[in-house]
Amino acid sequence: MYELELKISQQAARKAGHFLKKEFFLWDSKKINYKKGNERVTWCDKGAEKIILQILNKNFPSYSRLSEESGSKDRDSDYIWIIDPLDGTTNFTVHHPLFSVSIALLYKNNLVLGLTYSPITDEMYWATKNQGAYKDGQKIKVSNVSDFKKSVVTYCHGSGPNNRKKAHKLYEHFHNICHHCRHFGSTSMELAMLASGDTEAFMVSGARLWDVAAGIILAQEAGAKVSDWQGQKWNIESKSILVGNKKIHALCQKELKKIKLA
Repeated sequence: MYELELKISQQAARKAGHFLKKEFFLWDSKKINYKKGNERVTWCDKGAEKIILQILNKNFPSYSRLSEESGSKDRDSDYIWIIDPLDGTTNFTVHHPLFSVSIALLYKNNLVLGLTYSPITDEMYWATKNQGAYKDGQKIKVSNVSDFKKSVVTYCHGSGPNNRKKAHKLYEHFHNICHHCRHFGSTSMELAMLASGDTEAFMVSGARLWDVAAGIILAQEAGAKVSDWQGQKWNIESKSILVGNKKIHALCQKELKKIKLA
C-alpha cells in the first residue's frame, strides 16, 4: 500500500532538497528572519515548502496537509500530509550540512508513511506501515547495542525555557553515563540515524508533529520502541518522545525517572 504516495513524496522531497542544496552553497547569513519563539526562518524554508506543496497538491488534491511554514489546510480528508520543508534551519543558516526535508502521511491520525531526505549527502530514508524501513533501497534496523557505555544518545527540545531546561538536564545526566550524548539540531535526521543503527536512543520534549512524524514511523518500522517519557505509547498528542532499541529504551526510561523527568 501507499506505493504512489511514497513515489510522489520522494519526488517532492528530492526536488525541494536539490533547491536547498543549491541555496546552501550560496547562503548569506544576512538573509535570516525570525518568527514566533525567536526561531530562525529563511526564504529557503518557504521556497522548499512551495515546491513540495505544488507536487503533492497536484497529485493528491483531496488530501489535507499540515506544514511548518504555512500551517494547516483541512480538506475534510482522512489523509493528512505532515511536512517540514527544512528541518534544521539553524544548521542551514550557519553552513552546517546536517539538515533535511521531512514528509509524513497520516491516515485517520495514524502514521502510514514517512520519509527524510538529506540534501547534502543525497540520502533518502523512508518507511511505510508494516513494510519495514529503508535507506537508499537497503533495509535498515535499529542498533543491537545494549550497554549504555557503548551507546550514543541524542536529544532535542521544543521552544520555550521549560523545554530548554529539560534538555540541559538530559545532557548533564546522560553525558556522564553513556558513550556520547549529542544534540545535532535536526530531529528528523536524528531519528533517521537511530533507525539506521547509527545511534541508540533519542529523546525530545515539546516537539511539533512536523518535527517528528516521519522519523517516528522510520524508527518504528526499523524495530525501535517509541513512547513518551512516562512509557505510554506515542500518539500525535504526545508532549515528549523516547525512542530506542528495547534494551536502551528501558535503561533511558529508568534514568529519566531518576532525574524526575518521567
